[in-house]
Amino acid sequence: MKLPLELNENPEWVFLGPMGPEIPVSMSVHPLLCVDGGAHFTKSSDVWIGDKDSFHGEINSKHTFHFSTHKDKSDLSLAFDLIQSQTSKTLHLWGFLGGRKDHEIFNLGEGLRFLENQPESLIKFYDYEGRMTFLLMSEGNWKISHHGLFSIGCLKEVELKLTGDCAYPLLNRSTIQPFSSHGLSNVAKGTLEIDVSGPIFIYFPEAI
Repeated sequence: MKLPLELNENPEWVFLGPMGPEIPVSMSVHPLLCVDGGAHFTKSSDVWIGDKDSFHGEINSKHTFHFSTHKDKSDLSLAFDLIQSQTSKTLHLWGFLGGRKDHEIFNLGEGLRFLENQPESLIKFYDYEGRMTFLLMSEGNWKISHHGLFSIGCLKEVELKLTGDCAYPLLNRSTIQPFSSHGLSNVAKGTLEIDVSGPIFIYFPEAI
């Protein structure tokens, strides 16, 4: 299961999932990877991958990877495997929030697992209204801008330093345990600087 070299080297992708809706025009400049039922929300794609349990029509894609429903990985996990490389990537995940909660949780888990071996990379999960709700980042030094509430969490223990314009900085590297409330409900007022030893997620609540 390999992509052509010219596709695999792309640093920025859009993954279109089964919750839709259609991607905004601003994202159409990037290669589009449809994950199974995401094909309902586009006329064509660069890549389609899945087992067709949420899409039963004709697939219109330049590259198609069809799997059996009897597998031990989700379609999204297979999509991550397909584009794993040693070059930095930014992935826009559209249509993966708003459905079953177990699907949402495992989607985040697969994203964090992908980032364990994907240097200097980001994954952005968007809700149905197009608002970035989760930002996942790999190990490294990062700088982001935000105004309002945010929470930081991890799937595996990490060392985290958080400085900048926020109510509760971590001026020295602190150990953050998996799904600990240590990073819950902070407030940003501008630029944040993050130094982290492994993948983390940042959640931006709707209410500010």
